[in-house]
Amino acid sequence: MKLKALFYALALTITANLSFAQEGSNYNDEDCKKYKTLYFQYLKSNQLEDACMFWNKAMFSCGDSLDAGFFTNGRIAYLKLSKATKDEARKAEINDTLKLIYEGRMKYEKDPDWELDYAVFLTSEKSDETEKMDKLYENIHVLKDKASPTQIQMYFMHLIVNKFNKASAEEKEATREFIIEEYIILSDYCKQAIKKANAMDDKEKAEKYADAYGKAQSFLDKYFLKIANDCEVLMPVLEKKFTSIPEGDAGMAELNKFIGLMEKQKCTETETYEKYVVEANKRNPTAAGYYGLGNVYMSKKSSDKAVEAFSKAVEMEGEGENKDVYNYKLASAQYAAHQYKSAFRTAKSVGGEYQGKAMIICGNSIAAMANSCGESTFERKANYWLANDYIRKAASLGEDVSSSTYLSNAPDKGEIFDNSYTEGSSITLSCWGESTTIR
Repeated sequence: MKLKALFYALALTITANLSFAQEGSNYNDEDCKKYKTLYFQYLKSNQLEDACMFWNKAMFSCGDSLDAGFFTNGRIAYLKLSKATKDEARKAEINDTLKLIYEGRMKYEKDPDWELDYAVFLTSEKSDETEKMDKLYENIHVLKDKASPTQIQMYFMHLIVNKFNKASAEEKEATREFIIEEYIILSDYCKQAIKKANAMDDKEKAEKYADAYGKAQSFLDKYFLKIANDCEVLMPVLEKKFTSIPEGDAGMAELNKFIGLMEKQKCTETETYEKYVVEANKRNPTAAGYYGLGNVYMSKKSSDKAVEAFSKAVEMEGEGENKDVYNYKLASAQYAAHQYKSAFRTAKSVGGEYQGKAMIICGNSIAAMANSCGESTFERKANYWLANDYIRKAASLGEDVSSSTYLSNAPDKGEIFDNSYTEGSSITLSCWGESTTIR
């Protein structure tokens, strides 16, 4: 009962002191210093109830010497006390006091981080003060990538639970559109925070921060699916959004963000995706834009147009970080367009994580032309040995292919003997300018 009375007294004291402080009232400076000291001593020894009692006494004594730091210190003790308290009624009283402490500090200082923490606290307490939380969470766009992973996660949770789930039928789609936009922005904050973390000199700290923001992104992805779980739901929103995309850099940024979202949600075969990609590339032709166009044309089985688009992407990318994936997609389009020799040459240039898949294209291209490459039946059938060489390379790079692919089409032992060759010897295939082993 003593602690309960203390909470009620504190509520009155915080309100009164904030008012009196503005009038310049003088309190007992000696008691103020004494109670602050006792607060810290009891907090250090983890005697939380006593620490909170003396912090409350300091409230009575310090008067107009109160400052933002005083409330920051008070939050530490009361948060620890709340965490240690098992009785739900008592915990509710403590949390009511914490709300007053959050409000109290905001009278002295504008601090976006503090206000976001207050919003997180209200969200975790399942508060129904939606408008207040909306206002507090506006600070997420002040801190941007400096917002903590927890602040980012809880803001998005607030949008889903308190905004979307409670929206009326008339408000539902507008709310969905707003949350989709916020998802993209918050994902960008996480991306930038991870980039900054990875640039830290302290590798252990860097790994910790990058992991935390990575988990925040996973959280965003998981709950985003609550409102945009398939292309059928997402596309009408982005169709509507397309008509209001501005000109200039801001418009390009929006186009690219929504294109990235559709790629992430595997909506690249939709008319909406095509519309965004075409518009983005019209405004600002880039390697990424032509790559997107190539994907659009491939999904429509317009392989000749895809070859043109991917060729542009490869040309503009040069030696950039996307070189291998662009070349791989170009080789895929060339193969689909029956441009087998071009597909072979392009695929051979692919390295990195796409090399195995590119080796399959090499093998398949050789096999596709086997019957028209070579001066004799034996030479034409020998192409399948070379095709198998590339399939085996793909298998060694981790691709799920059979290492015996195409061998059944190659010359058999009788044909090898009849053509005066021996197993284990080499044969050069003029069509490809490469040699393979007879087997």
